[in-house]
Amino acid sequence: MADLESELARYTRQLTDRRLTEEDLHTLKRSVIDSYAGICASMADRKLLDEFRRVAMGPGAGSGSAVWGVGRESDIADAVFLNTILARRSDLLNTYISPNGMGGIHPSDNVALALVLADWLKWNGHQFLKSVRLLFYLSAVFADHYDPEESGFDHDAAAVFWTALAVGQALGLSETRPVEAQRIAGGFGFTSNQAAVGEVTDWKHCTYASCAARGLAAARLAQAGFTGAQRVYQGEYGADRFFRHREMSLGSEPDLTRIIFKRWPALFYCQTPIDVALDLSPGIDGAEDIRAVTVETYGRAIRNGVTASASHPSSRAGRTHSLPYCVATALLKPVEYSDFDAGRARDPQLRQLVERIDVTEDSAMTQRFPPATPCRISVTLSDGDVVRRERDFSRGDPRDPLSDDDVSAKLLGNLGQVASTTDRGAILTDLWNLERLEDLSSLSVPLKQDLTRGAEGSVP
Repeated sequence: MADLESELARYTRQLTDRRLTEEDLHTLKRSVIDSYAGICASMADRKLLDEFRRVAMGPGAGSGSAVWGVGRESDIADAVFLNTILARRSDLLNTYISPNGMGGIHPSDNVALALVLADWLKWNGHQFLKSVRLLFYLSAVFADHYDPEESGFDHDAAAVFWTALAVGQALGLSETRPVEAQRIAGGFGFTSNQAAVGEVTDWKHCTYASCAARGLAAARLAQAGFTGAQRVYQGEYGADRFFRHREMSLGSEPDLTRIIFKRWPALFYCQTPIDVALDLSPGIDGAEDIRAVTVETYGRAIRNGVTASASHPSSRAGRTHSLPYCVATALLKPVEYSDFDAGRARDPQLRQLVERIDVTEDSAMTQRFPPATPCRISVTLSDGDVVRRERDFSRGDPRDPLSDDDVSAKLLGNLGQVASTTDRGAILTDLWNLERLEDLSSLSVPLKQDLTRGAEGSVP
């Protein structure tokens, strides 16, 4: 029997050769537009862009690959790592949850990688979309097969493998080279989940990026002739030993219409609680009107959204990944990117409300996930009255979906970080017509400007 890395290499080639249907194009373009919106939203984080700028001024500076948001170039490894962080920083990225209850991944992460590759390799829109489809399908296949979190690894730890395959395909690796790319990627090691437990840190926004950078390196080393350890998945010390897994099926296609879009810049598992809290908020005058809050939800949401630091998060990622913080925010107002800034987190009323929130697991809800992402919130008001709401799915789930107009509005609402009012409509039009674009300059140029220069570099 062939090793799994050989089967995956063959699957990658077959998928790349397959024609894009009209249904494929529409599904992919919705996700690309949604992902581009998340990247643009992250451009508001000038502190992060300042860190990017310092990297882009160091070794490798001026090497031909744009670092977004800083108006500078560095080497391709820097560009892949830094730019893919921007897909996740805003926490607006979409989510695929395996229907079999195994893993979960963020397809949006892959869009940033594909955009970097498109700029590097001078792709047209059709080539870009084919790469996005490959990345989406590969990531979904791995999510259906692996649950790294259960064993203490980051949920996208397996991204080191699928990015190696996708970059290898982009570089035109032939014969046994894609097999070796996976083997080398496995040799680089697996991503720990430490950033998401205890004190949740901003490295949580960098975990996919670190996998993508290693996947790029693995593909380039394989192209040069390096070889890795055999049976990197199924061997005695392969990935299967470390990740909870099930048999990988390459005979059936993942359903990309299962992808869940986010309305709110926060952890996927906080989306339904935010929606329920917002449903309750019209009946609440302010934080002083709330005596206590009880949130009932499913076990996976608690595992990811109620860590040791959830009631006193100290980082942006800690706040976006804190179920109590997200619920407290949404009870008081619609959730915005700035609500997870350090300044907003110091608000005394918000801090006190977070302390009044108790989160408990409802075993019946746990049994319903997936596909349901249920949540019930009961608020005891200062006069003793109790108001209660619940939802089974978040807004943005395929059962309560974002329309095409909603996706477009999400983009237009976040394009202000990188484009003038007159340019926003043109960018949206190009995104809905991606397969016809001869090049992607209309999408890449706005991301390449320097947004670190204060007023001088601001967008009108």
